[in-house]
Amino acid sequence: MNDRVTVLFAPLRANVLAWYSGRLPNEQRMLRIAAVAVPLLIVLVVLSSLQAAVTRLDKRVATKRSDLAYLQSVAPVLANAPHPAANGQSLVAIVADGSREAGLTVIGTDPVGPNQLRVRLENAPFDTLVGWLIRLQQTQGIAVQNASIDRGAAVGQVNATLTLARP
Repeated sequence: MNDRVTVLFAPLRANVLAWYSGRLPNEQRMLRIAAVAVPLLIVLVVLSSLQAAVTRLDKRVATKRSDLAYLQSVAPVLANAPHPAANGQSLVAIVADGSREAGLTVIGTDPVGPNQLRVRLENAPFDTLVGWLIRLQQTQGIAVQNASIDRGAAVGQVNATLTLARP
């Protein structure tokens, strides 16, 4: 294969060397400097872009760690909070009423078990969704058993599939 590459590039190399030798000495010096400077500049630009990306990702990791630490600190408080008794409403009715009060649009619900319900929301404001889930936990004792949350169409909005359960 090495011989084949040499055969393929030999005419090209000869043409480039002939063109180069036809340049004035000042032009040849500029071409030699450019042959070293351009690759170095490309490497510096690539490294700078990589460094900026790493810095941005480091900030995101720090934020995520801070969020995790906060959630871990409040988890025992929420776990020990008293769960109010159900007021006789079905889980579907509680979810429908609560989501409407929160300003969320439930796309669909599917019963999963006797006291479980799968709920789908699209383009829901994340902060509103979290607030609603906290209120469900605090006022009705309804907990999130499973959650799948993806980015929505706009900033701050999410598409979520939640499995909610009542004790």
